[in-house]
Amino acid sequence: MTISPRTPVIIGVGQITDRPSPTASYAERPEPLDLMASALERAIADSGATGNLGDKLDEIVAIGSFTWKTADPALLVAERLGLTQVRTRLTPTGGNIPQKLVHDTSKRIAAGEVDLVAVVGSEAMHAASLARREGHKPTWVTQGPEVPALTPIEEERIPLTAEEYGNGLTQPVEVYPLFENARRARLGWSLTHQRQMLGQLWANFAQVASKNPYAWILDPPSADTIATPSPSNRMVSFPYTKLLVANLPVDMGAAYIIASYETAISLGVPRDRMVFPQAGADATDHWFVSDRPNLDDSPAMSAIWNQLKAFGVHSDELAHLDLYSCFPTVVQCASDVLGIDAFSTERIPTLTGGLTFGGGPGNNYVTHSIAAMVDRLRANPDDTGLVTGLGWFSTKHAWGTYAATPPTAGFQHANVQDVVDAQPLCPRRQGDGEVRVESYTVVHGRDGQASHAVVVARHTDNARVWSKATEPAVLETFEIAETIGLTGHIRDGQFSF
Repeated sequence: MTISPRTPVIIGVGQITDRPSPTASYAERPEPLDLMASALERAIADSGATGNLGDKLDEIVAIGSFTWKTADPALLVAERLGLTQVRTRLTPTGGNIPQKLVHDTSKRIAAGEVDLVAVVGSEAMHAASLARREGHKPTWVTQGPEVPALTPIEEERIPLTAEEYGNGLTQPVEVYPLFENARRARLGWSLTHQRQMLGQLWANFAQVASKNPYAWILDPPSADTIATPSPSNRMVSFPYTKLLVANLPVDMGAAYIIASYETAISLGVPRDRMVFPQAGADATDHWFVSDRPNLDDSPAMSAIWNQLKAFGVHSDELAHLDLYSCFPTVVQCASDVLGIDAFSTERIPTLTGGLTFGGGPGNNYVTHSIAAMVDRLRANPDDTGLVTGLGWFSTKHAWGTYAATPPTAGFQHANVQDVVDAQPLCPRRQGDGEVRVESYTVVHGRDGQASHAVVVARHTDNARVWSKATEPAVLETFEIAETIGLTGHIRDGQFSF
């Protein structure tokens, strides 16, 4: 077939994982800039281009880092690689961003706005934790006031309501267990069965990570080890142990390079290095968790999948999957939408091993997903794959498909936000009174001891209400018996049975 010269194509990917050494000090660990520069160098080399690819880049887009704050990180990468004539951009918070950038850049390439773009990111949270243990802050390179700070390509938004913040929701590890426990109750699982299923799901992912040369954890623990609290695997937020949550303290970097087909040809990129974005869709669920009628559901995922099916995508034709996997609940939710078995050992929906075992380098995880997908499709050029990205509290979503052959109808994309926005909002009202438990989590400290519970409930008029619980007997009850659906009381913001 004749390939349109403006067809977007990924031509190079690069990954680097600098695993920990028991005796290494902070001074021996890489900086975020080292990881980013190395990942981009690897992506350039991976393309097989005979031309000087780096000098032809229109843009370098840096994925916003959790640990490294500087005015223009992409500029530092460009300077490290000796690239002087390139625009730089910066992204906001969101694990969906690397996949969304594939969509946005593909559209810009098709429109003739750009020809060659690199996306690169890294995290060095393990190195940062070593610095803290040694009693100092990281001494990574940063830029002075002479370098203007880039405005992120999307506006940052406050992720939680005042009521959510005020009742103990501050970070993902306190929010996603609410979804997981709501799912357990809806499915009618016992607490014991839930623990077994979560352990099995994540053990499957650990097996994939053991075969991924870029994974952070290569020694796969058993399902029982993953799901059972122990001195080395403390309970974090019920029902999630440490081995059931995203593993953020990693030193990892990844990059991909996307070009127009005519640019790829002009650079001498071999045809067998090319992987083509096929179709993609984006949407954001109701921004605040409080507004979502069902905690374990994602209308955005459903709207995106319906759009991809309208583009001609079928789940049984997707030979390779990397579903975003910060916590088990989102893998189960996406699998439900796709109509596949999340727990199957025959079709494990990850290429990396997920954010626990593959590694969870902040906003940049999906760059690793995309790199893994490109490698897999190069080795299996007749196949198609799906990558999903997710940001904040299962809030922002981006799903995209890939193949080693160009799309017959050109790259197809849609934003299906209008479908999600048409969904109802959950009524909510803070206040004391008799309530019915909707979901909860029990938060544990680093010593493994339960500190408090976050309880989301419904008033008798069905309005959602947030509260805390601190009584030891209540915390124990939440972890040994099914309490969702039971009646309790809120007095002065404190929940009790």
